[in-house]
Order: sequence, then C-alpha cells, then structure tokens
Amino acid sequence: MSSTQDISSRRLGFHYYPDTLHYQVQDLEQWVPELLRMGASWLTMLAPLERAIPEYFITGLVENGIQPVLHFQMPVRVHSSMDTIHLLLRQYARWGVQWVSFFDAPNSRRSWAVSDWAQSDLVERFLDLFLPLAAAAVEEGLTPVLAPLEPGGDYWDLSFLQSSLQGLQRRAPNGLLERLALSAYAWTKGRPLDWGIGGPERWSKTRPYHPAAEGGDHLGFRIFDWYNSIARQELGREMPLLLLRAGSLPSDAIDPQTGRPDLNAHAQTNLVIAQALEAGPENDPGAIPANVICCCLWLLCAEANSPHAGEAWFGTGDDPLPVVNAFYRWGARRALVRLETGDQAPDEAPVEENAPLEHPSQAPEAEVDTVGEEPSKAEQTQPPAIVEDKTPLEESSPKRPTVLGKFLQDDQSPSADGRAISHYVLLPLYAWGAAEWDVASIQPLLEDSHPTIGFSLEEARLAARVTVVGGAGAISDEALEMLRANGCKVERVLENGTLVAP
Repeated sequence: MSSTQDISSRRLGFHYYPDTLHYQVQDLEQWVPELLRMGASWLTMLAPLERAIPEYFITGLVENGIQPVLHFQMPVRVHSSMDTIHLLLRQYARWGVQWVSFFDAPNSRRSWAVSDWAQSDLVERFLDLFLPLAAAAVEEGLTPVLAPLEPGGDYWDLSFLQSSLQGLQRRAPNGLLERLALSAYAWTKGRPLDWGIGGPERWSKTRPYHPAAEGGDHLGFRIFDWYNSIARQELGREMPLLLLRAGSLPSDAIDPQTGRPDLNAHAQTNLVIAQALEAGPENDPGAIPANVICCCLWLLCAEANSPHAGEAWFGTGDDPLPVVNAFYRWGARRALVRLETGDQAPDEAPVEENAPLEHPSQAPEAEVDTVGEEPSKAEQTQPPAIVEDKTPLEESSPKRPTVLGKFLQDDQSPSADGRAISHYVLLPLYAWGAAEWDVASIQPLLEDSHPTIGFSLEEARLAARVTVVGGAGAISDEALEMLRANGCKVERVLENGTLVAP
C-alpha cells in the first residue's frame, strides 16, 4: 500500500460516478492515483444487478488500500433472480469486497411503485425484500448494509429506522443482526457542522416535519448521532455505520457578491470534515464516533450530461473544483509532518470552520516539495490556500506503484483492436435467475482467465471475444449473428466445458 494512505484518516472516502458505466482499466488507472493523493481509503460505487463490476477494478482498489462499498440501487420490489445475486456476491467476496448495501431511500415515495407505496406496513414490506438479500450477503461472507434513508423523507427516516430495527430483532435469522451495518446520507445542507450534535438526548423537543430550534435536528452532518441513539435504544449498542454520501455541495453556500456558489466555502467545509474524521480524544463530545467507519464525500466525478455534474469535484472540463487542490496541499503537508515525526496521528491544530482561506498572495513560500526547506508548524497544520493549480497532472502527481500492470494482460483489459472488453462471457438469464449448470460450465474459464461476466447482449457487442453459455433456446442464433456482425469472435461453451464455434 502506498504511504500516501497515511495522509488522512482511514475513514475518508469518496462516492464514485453516479452511474455504472466507468469500470474500465483506463478508469482505474485514472482514479486510483487521485484517490490516494487525496488520502481516500473508501469508495462507494453503484453496482449493477445484470453484471459484475470487473475483477480488475475491484482488486485494483483493494490492493491499493481502498475498500469498495457496493451499493445496489435496485428498485424496491421483489427480485426473483436470487441465484444471480448469489453469484455476484460470491465473486465480489472472492475479490476482496466486504460491504454491500441494498436499495436506496426506501422511506421515499420515489423509490416505490405508486401502488406499493400506498399499502400499509411499509417497513415490514421493505424487510420482506431486504432480509433475503442480507442473508445472501452473510452466506457469502459479506457484511450487509441497511439501505441509506432520505434524511427527513416522505416517511420520517428516524421512525423508519426505529421500526426497521424493531422488525429485524423479531425476524432476522440468527447471526444476521450481529453482522448488519447501518448507513446514512450526511449532507451539511449549508448548516454548521455541529448542527444537531448530541442527538435527541440534547434536542428532545425536535418533532418530525417541524422547524427545528437553532441547531436542533438531525438534518445535517451529525445525522449519525441520531441514528446511534436509535440503535442504542433498540439494541442496547451502536452498530457499524457507513456514510455513503456526505459533505458539502458547491451550492450549499452562495457568494453574496457574485450570486454563484462559494467554492472556497465548499472546500473549507469538506476540509474540516476530513480533519474531523481523525480520531479525537475520548472525552471530546464533538469527535466523530468510532462506529462511523467511513465517510464518502460526494461527489468524486460525473459526466457532463449527469444531473449531478455541477456537484462533482472532477468534471469533464480541464480544471477540477478548488476543493481538489485544497485536499492535495493539505494532504501533502500532513504527509510531510508524519514522515518527519514518525507519528501515526500528528498533533494538529483544528481548522476553524469559518476561518478564511489563504489568498494566493498570502500562501507560505515553503512548498512541500522544496528540497532543504522546512515549513513551519503553523504552515503544516493550517488549511491550504485555494488557488488554481496549472501544473499538469502527470507532473504534479507523485508516481505510485499500483497493481494495474498484472491486469493489462487479462481478458478484462481492452483488446488489441481498441474494443472496451477483450473477453465477455454471455450467460442466459431465466425467469428465476442464472442456472447453476450454466455457472458450473464456465468454472474452467474463470480459473484460467478473468473474463467479464454478464447477461447483456448490448455489453457483449463491445467485446472482441464472446463466449456464449447455453443452447439456441437460451441465446438465439440471431443474437449470435448480430455479435458477429459487430466484429465479435463468437464461441459457445458446452455443458462439459468444451468451447466450440457455433
């Protein structure tokens, strides 16, 4: 693991693209160095149901010290393809994944079909859907994560969580509740970072859907204080809690002079969060609790046509948001302190939340890469200036060893003719999911190479080589002709594992 991993707390992470389209080798090569440079140890990723995220992407993160959290944002309804889900979870566990979350915001009307939302016992019906998935995750050696709730939401999230924990105590199979983790969306919403600190014990007069007294509800970054209180009340203990989306958005603060988002305030707030993620004194009531095991800041990157493009730290333009250079400089100074002192957690002065950032003209002269010059203690511990860095990325980014090299010869890497996928195994998807005999027939392929596995004909068209599983009744001859017309080399695997040209 790179020593850069010690830049900040091992709880710091990011949320990857808000889609499932960026899991190629070139994506891994682009983002692993950026994540390491900003001190990330976690990455929330959206996981599709119809295919696995490629092995090289998962293992490339894990072997660089970045723990992926896979979020299956599936529709809140019955999913009949449990065999397929078991197959996906089994592969992910083999590749080093530990945490999987199912569904998104089940307390929100938008997550349900209209007819389903209108029925009674919403929480119990959600548990009907969640428990089989959670049990499958535990069976495959993974930690299931209860779906993140919309803060507030159409069904008050605190009530939904409390009812969920009560239902899980009655219904969860033996051992599942002990393996379960919670999750939350910890948005600042433009409020101070200590908004709602202390939870309902401190703000006992807070009521659902009523304006809060100053600083007195859970609709801010300290939402975990309130979720922890509910867990203690229902279970007598706190549970592992993952903040899958968190932090300040660029639009949270508006510059009164320009009427535009205040990007310096955006950078400052997220820097304070990153610093707070380091373990504080045990007697510090403001420290982020130890059971909050990760905080994934929103949003690392997005496509230009994404509705979240304006929230991404790295957009499609040439320049990232100022927060990126702020994290670069802050992280580099912290790394220097640790190298010089040998401390795992250097004694640093806290960043004041509303402290003004340095103007470029006031930036300290000593840079971290200046040979023979040592920054002062104050320079090492203060937030960096938010300045535009014109240094090309390849010049400013330190070189880091990665595990990507060994995958470039794998069947998941781009092919020699430039296709996005070298080898794709196309499985038939039946009404009940993937058939066990189909999965068994490709085991020799999985042992000999690392093909991309999926059920999508559209994805298979992108591959140089396509291995089709099943007879003509499962995948038609017309589908094979379409693949050949797209320039794919097509082969079919027999039940005994023999490959033949159809």
